[in-house]
Amino acid sequence: MLSTPLNKEILHTTDNYIKALNKWGIFTVWDMISFFPKDIEDRSNVLESFSYVNVKEKNTLLITLVSVDNSKTGNGKLLTKAIFEDKNGFMSEWVWFNRNYLWSQLQKYIWKKILVSGKVKYDFWKLSFVSPEIETNLSKSWWEVIPVYSDFNYIPWTWIASKMQYLQKYCSYIEETLPESIIKKYNFISRARAIEKLHFPQTKHDFELARTRLAYDELFAINFASLSKKQERQNISEGKAPPIIFNVELVKEIISGLPFELTGHQKISLFQILKDMEKTHCMQRLLQGDVGTGKTILAAIAIIHSILQSEKTGQKIQATILAPTEILARQHFEGLEKIFTQYWLNPALLVGSTTKKQKDILKEQLKSGNIDVIIGTHALLEDDVIFAKLWLVVIDEQHRFWVRQREALEKYSTGSISPHSLNMTATPIPRTLALTLYGDQDLSIINEYPVGRKTIFTKVASSDNERSQIELFVRNQIESGRQVFWISPLVEESEKMDLANAISTYESLTEIFAPFQVWLLHGKMKASEKQDVMKKFGNNEIQILSSTSVVEVWVNVPNATIMCIEWAERFGLSQLHQFRGRVGRWQYQSYCYLFPSNGYKTDRLRAMEKTNNGFELAEIDLELRWPGEVYGVRQSWVPEFKIADIKDLELVSQIREDIEELFKK
Repeated sequence: MLSTPLNKEILHTTDNYIKALNKWGIFTVWDMISFFPKDIEDRSNVLESFSYVNVKEKNTLLITLVSVDNSKTGNGKLLTKAIFEDKNGFMSEWVWFNRNYLWSQLQKYIWKKILVSGKVKYDFWKLSFVSPEIETNLSKSWWEVIPVYSDFNYIPWTWIASKMQYLQKYCSYIEETLPESIIKKYNFISRARAIEKLHFPQTKHDFELARTRLAYDELFAINFASLSKKQERQNISEGKAPPIIFNVELVKEIISGLPFELTGHQKISLFQILKDMEKTHCMQRLLQGDVGTGKTILAAIAIIHSILQSEKTGQKIQATILAPTEILARQHFEGLEKIFTQYWLNPALLVGSTTKKQKDILKEQLKSGNIDVIIGTHALLEDDVIFAKLWLVVIDEQHRFWVRQREALEKYSTGSISPHSLNMTATPIPRTLALTLYGDQDLSIINEYPVGRKTIFTKVASSDNERSQIELFVRNQIESGRQVFWISPLVEESEKMDLANAISTYESLTEIFAPFQVWLLHGKMKASEKQDVMKKFGNNEIQILSSTSVVEVWVNVPNATIMCIEWAERFGLSQLHQFRGRVGRWQYQSYCYLFPSNGYKTDRLRAMEKTNNGFELAEIDLELRWPGEVYGVRQSWVPEFKIADIKDLELVSQIREDIEELFKK
């Protein structure tokens, strides 16, 4: 019954409305029923006098219609004005725009009482109401609360609310989704009853009761799926991931050889990683840390410890680091090669631009076990890449790989070994979002910066005068030997427009900062061309790098101390923070300048001026944006909740405890 296609007979409407619903993705009875109201409107207190209205919230009044007429505004809009009188004889004006049908509808109710609901404006010593809802049928049941839906495809929410009555009978066919033990534990009403109460609440309590039950449902479903996957992977890999015993003395030796001190958070995360690898099933851990908090060195320590420990047992293992771009893979290799060879390990690099001859040699060495650690890109996922004994897979910026790509490395290991998996991300993700999206992994968080790291000075340029001053300062810094990143945004996910923006910015910068070298970096360039540009930038042969946002700019160029971002309002705070993290990596003071479009209100961007903490910014981002946009682009695999609040850490944590208890039983 719930899969019954919607038609005009069911909803008592026209074909045009059905087509509009279809365009919005609503085809069946269930699609319509699961279009939940976003809020409720309290209409329990019906007023009959304008003296009692509250200008801060919606009011419902039972008043008399005195007159109604239509006119045209200066820009051609249809304006409908009505005059209403309260029981004390006071008058008020009510206004609607582009409501063709309204004048003829209200004509027959002149000098009759009507129920009207809306927000009040108090201007020029008089009360007025703009686009209020009206109800002319006073015999109709007027509930204490009214569910409020979102408008879509030019269909007002009041139309949607009026049509739900024809679907109420279908609610009885809605099946239960929660285990009986959970329902009893929280004394939940049934799912069918909850959905019915959401659409047809008799009281505020009804609505909240329904919301509580359905919010739990939404979060339970996604967390159950992720924890089930985690449990399944543990069961499948049980006995196939030989434990690597945590050698405390070896770890101390490796850490003592580093030219810097690990932070407290780094030590805790490293301990969690190495203890995971002692288990007889494969590790599934997400290492989340802000830019510059030192995730990569922890992965390197885990790799060195694992290989040296395995060598003591006579079965030396292999490890790999998978990066999303060739630039990042090369950066990892150049940064880690020395520490790996210090412990007599044989590292290698395999990327898309590696010659066929060299690839063949590397693949043969991998298969024979002569390579201990290989760092690479998607080139590692080719079918003919075979490892002799792959036990540890490190994936950097793991959300940039599909699940199947991440899992592909497992099947390329010979034998029946299930490698330990350490996924890393430099995108600070709010804890509730991390638990929900990556619930199939254990979570380690580094939220502590190395001692002595300078705060990056951040400024939002709110005027042309401020921009000119910043440009003068940038020139001064370049003359002092510093370098600059200059980012142009992705526009509507269009690569052509993205490139056009970057080219326009590049041409402008070339003129402004002559005679200094300004070069362009974008996604259309070949890997060898990108590498050449980055090499020149790293050698300070290029002073300003104008880049598109689709090019990953997390390369480590310590001499680059300024990050400038055009059209900054088009980025989320988390992504702006990612860009900012490309500077501030050496002893020099670093700066980040945000250039919003003319006329854009900079309130949201001002958060960047107040904090350098990526996790704080991610929390703000989550308040303002859809969860999938915290990554900078809308991620289709991130769920869009209809009822649940993804920021409710207490509820998410409780649900995960409930699910784990179910697994134990």
